[in-house]
Amino acid sequence: MLNDKLNRLFEGALVPQKLTPPHPDVLWLVDESGRPTGFWKNQLTEKEKTLLMLLYKEYQHTPTPTNEVDKQWAEWLLEEGNVPNGVEHVHLVHFYLSEVLDDYEAFTSTWHDAYPHVKTLLWINQQYGVLVLDGADQEEAIEYENFAEAISTDFYVDLYVFIGIQSNVSDSRESFFRQEQSFHYLLSKSRTKHVYQEHEVLPLYLMRFVPETEITSLLDRLITADLLEDKELLSSITTYFEHNLNTTQAAKALHMHRNSLQYRIDKFVERTGIDIKQFPQATLVYFLLLLHNHS
Repeated sequence: MLNDKLNRLFEGALVPQKLTPPHPDVLWLVDESGRPTGFWKNQLTEKEKTLLMLLYKEYQHTPTPTNEVDKQWAEWLLEEGNVPNGVEHVHLVHFYLSEVLDDYEAFTSTWHDAYPHVKTLLWINQQYGVLVLDGADQEEAIEYENFAEAISTDFYVDLYVFIGIQSNVSDSRESFFRQEQSFHYLLSKSRTKHVYQEHEVLPLYLMRFVPETEITSLLDRLITADLLEDKELLSSITTYFEHNLNTTQAAKALHMHRNSLQYRIDKFVERTGIDIKQFPQATLVYFLLLLHNHS
């Protein structure tokens, strides 16, 4: 809450705590705890308004659903309403902002201007939201990496994106909560990049039940400490995995000759005894490096 002196000074202008934003007759400010505190505008002079806005940041309201489609999805995902009509399969794309925005309407418009086929954008809170994409709509692929860079430049915040696996509409509410849990867990562990796919986060999320000592023991037994410190080699191996064990494509992404990458792969196999050119063994190492990078 606002400090006691300000509370006493503006006691007559403070709105009841049960009243929540938005409200047209209330000046909403954010107190030290990040919660909105409201003042009746007609109880403040212009000088008092100016003083309060110098001391505290004005509360920014997140946009609420306005059209019927957005309302239907908000009621379905957040309030256990009826299953939305009109689509059979959807992709849910979650996003998280590193800071509270100054202009939520501009941010929402930026999404829609850049990608008109994004039909629904719902704000869960001031830093978290979700896009609902029609699974059958292949009109335009969203370049999330480029978009995250643009948002950082235009709004001075970091944007993190979690792309969910397609689901049936009837299953989308459960998918939403599962994906939300996975994304929040990921953000609490590491933020090494800005765009994540659900399939790459799920193994890490499931491993949260495994004791840290077991994970450390597994890493120590299969990949030596000196190898884990070889960042250049591990980066090359990770890129090799990300390109489906395709040496040519991985080498291109690393801006190196194919033979140079092949040498690093052979070096890794020699040092670990794990042949990552074979899918089952590559899967094991991919999983181990995922744990290592987010531990």
